[in-house]
Amino acid sequence: MSYKRMARFKLYIEYDGTRYSGWQMQKNSKSVQGKLYEVAKNIFKGEQVEIYGSGRTDAGVHALCQIAHLDVKTVLAPEIIRMKLNDELPADINILEVEKVHPKFHARYDAVSRSYLYQISRRRTSFGKPFVWWIKDNLNFDKMKKASKLFIGMHNFVSFADKDDEEKSTKVLIEDIEMKEEGDLI
Repeated sequence: MSYKRMARFKLYIEYDGTRYSGWQMQKNSKSVQGKLYEVAKNIFKGEQVEIYGSGRTDAGVHALCQIAHLDVKTVLAPEIIRMKLNDELPADINILEVEKVHPKFHARYDAVSRSYLYQISRRRTSFGKPFVWWIKDNLNFDKMKKASKLFIGMHNFVSFADKDDEEKSTKVLIEDIEMKEEGDLI
């Protein structure tokens, strides 16, 4: 007789995406979701495991706090799940927090917003190279800041998107854009 019940857990994940082809599992490519799935299958041997993310990322993209959910039959407490996952995950993927959530919670469909951080470096950097875009040309910060405000609102970004039959819309509401200068970084 088993006391395990299917449970849903919300995962708060940070990762350095340098070595990955993005979040989503893909055939013949290493992904963050794929690595997390592989580790979870190993921890919860014999149990069905499902992992869904709040969104996809492109190859090489990093996350400070991406939300995902894990479905699995277990009696383990969320903190034990976090520790077990982190013990087996590579150093470039870290589970920040695990919390048990309502079975109807869905990482993608319950997301209310997403935030993105882009960093531009005005100089070459050996330490930040995977995390910044180095632009050799002189940049006019004031003009960039003024132009960025044109993106606020609802806009169709079809020109920036790959054809994807799963995506229902290429329209995106940008609520705010904040630009800062800090030393050589924008």
